[in-house]
Amino acid sequence: MKKFLSTMICLVMSVFAVGHAQAHNAKTIALVMKALSNPFFITMRDGAKEYAKNNKIPLDVFGTERETEIDQQIKLVENLISGGYGAIVIAPADSKKLVPICKKALDQGIVVINIDNPFHQLTLQNHGITIPFVGSSNRQGAQMVGEYLKQKLQGKGNVVVIEGIRGVENAELRKQGFIETVTSGSQIKVVASETANWHTDEAFTVALEIFQKHRDIDAVFTANDSMALGVLQAQGMLGTEKRVWIGSYDNIEEVRNEMSSGRIHATIEQHPELMGAYGVELAHDALHGKKIPDYVQTKLDLITYEGFGKKIGVSISHLKNPFFADLLQNLKKTAALHGIKVIDKDAHDDDAQQLIDIQDFVEQKVDAIVVNPTHAESVSVGIEFANAANIPVITVDRKALQGKIISHITSDNINGGMMAGQLIVDHLKGKGNILELEGIPGTSATHDRSVGFNKALKNYKDIKIARTVAYFDREKSYQAVKNLLEQGKQFDAIFAHNDNMILGAIDAYSSSHEKLPFLVGFDAIPEALAAIEQGKLDATIAQNPSEMGEIAVESIIKNLREEQLSPVVFVELSLIQKR
Repeated sequence: MKKFLSTMICLVMSVFAVGHAQAHNAKTIALVMKALSNPFFITMRDGAKEYAKNNKIPLDVFGTERETEIDQQIKLVENLISGGYGAIVIAPADSKKLVPICKKALDQGIVVINIDNPFHQLTLQNHGITIPFVGSSNRQGAQMVGEYLKQKLQGKGNVVVIEGIRGVENAELRKQGFIETVTSGSQIKVVASETANWHTDEAFTVALEIFQKHRDIDAVFTANDSMALGVLQAQGMLGTEKRVWIGSYDNIEEVRNEMSSGRIHATIEQHPELMGAYGVELAHDALHGKKIPDYVQTKLDLITYEGFGKKIGVSISHLKNPFFADLLQNLKKTAALHGIKVIDKDAHDDDAQQLIDIQDFVEQKVDAIVVNPTHAESVSVGIEFANAANIPVITVDRKALQGKIISHITSDNINGGMMAGQLIVDHLKGKGNILELEGIPGTSATHDRSVGFNKALKNYKDIKIARTVAYFDREKSYQAVKNLLEQGKQFDAIFAHNDNMILGAIDAYSSSHEKLPFLVGFDAIPEALAAIEQGKLDATIAQNPSEMGEIAVESIIKNLREEQLSPVVFVELSLIQKR
């Protein structure tokens, strides 16, 4: 009897432990990857873990050693189902063979999110399921490499393709996208296309055989970076002296090192950290009953060897302004992605200092200069100095009146001013007193926002406009508005050319204990967005300084590749109001 009771107690405790673990795991997301030895998946893991940590989401990470270990990955998912996990985010080793086990998870109420390598759509349909996908377009990424290599070959030559695992969705899409693009409208021939199953060692063997069989190879495309390293090893063994252009996919650190030396020429950054983060985000939302999209597309970047080792000078008007600090931060992040060193300087809204900074860039022989002008006219002298040294110049946010620039990156400030004006007109129903807080005189942003704003108001005779200059500065705006209030001035609405000034206006009204009028800012900086949520600010026009910084670097890269640039690139604006 004692033995029987002991056995029963152990059994009950075992069941309780499993039940307790399952109850705990029901709130946990499992990330299942392939080839944890591959830096690409390490980056994916890190992106997922960072998002989970920042948002206090329980996350466990699992994976296989090699990408061909399909059965091992299936067993992993089986264990997660038994463990009662609430959600599984999976980068499948096989687009078809993992579908049945994922259906089993779905049938047991487990959320499943597919990342990186898409499941085969017909196989999903045959099993009667749909699974949301997070990832980039593999076809599009391969097309980007194809266009690049076609340009380098000037439309002629012999090309080799080293494929991933045949039948796997991302491998097939990359192969198709590259071959379609590189052969379209050209005299380029694909003389061999063989699989190396994503592995460096197999790519070495396959490439060695191809190079020995085909002596006149001009370019090689490998469906991932690991295989590109195998191709380099084969070249090294054969002692090939002819330059062979190599394009690949994933942007791992080892390939970036080879791009620095010019041995590999192009790869695709598909941002695995975003795949991991977005996958966890969607799984978390689904676990909490939120509707999630069927497809979230992550961005792609073509990374080429031309940027590595280059340096650019960046002159910002004033980094005290959060808008410009954000612009510079993403510019530097994008530059690092492309192997470019950034030398940045803050002009502190001093025209003379900005000219000194530009002169210093010229003396350091930078490869390009990005300028956010303090003043449209005074900066022209510096730009002409750079022109004389044959250094390409890009302006961001604000224009320059003189000097040659290769591209100007900006928001459509006239349209932004019109958006603000129309919002105020609609709120006031075409009648009332308005204050316009102007930025720094002589800057294109001040001029264009004012032009757009007043254009929206010009046909409303019952609207009266007062104007004062506050130099894009919060303290100056505070003093200006406080003085107007002390003079007994009353306003039904205020539009400021940036958020710093509208925040200064809010400060002035608060210190004067006056009721806030209808307030509209420009820039959508974090403090302004918080003020909207608090009900202090009614709206702001959202620019995208991060995108401006990113486009500035991408324009420099295009110039290095001798690609044509648009003289002006407009970054989209949007109106932000309380949700």
